[in-house]
Amino acid sequence: MNLDTLTTAELYTEIADLARAQGIATQDMWNQLCDETLESHEDLAELNDDQDLEQKRLALHEMYEEYTNESGPESLNAISEDPEAPHE
Repeated sequence: MNLDTLTTAELYTEIADLARAQGIATQDMWNQLCDETLESHEDLAELNDDQDLEQKRLALHEMYEEYTNESGPESLNAISEDPEAPHE
């Protein structure tokens, strides 16, 4: 995956998939996942130095509400499957 060609929407999709798999349930957890994902692409030299990474980072942080709207509220079944997972 080359971040040079990824749009913010494509990055959001990648991060939202990871967030669902990891049970991300707070803004802070979402922000941390966004930061880690961007940093991992940077560590793999998949970034273009000309990109405004801070702008991408902030845009992705702001997409948490979109993620929660798409994911919907946790069901009682999901809660009972993993009682240690964070719940609202």
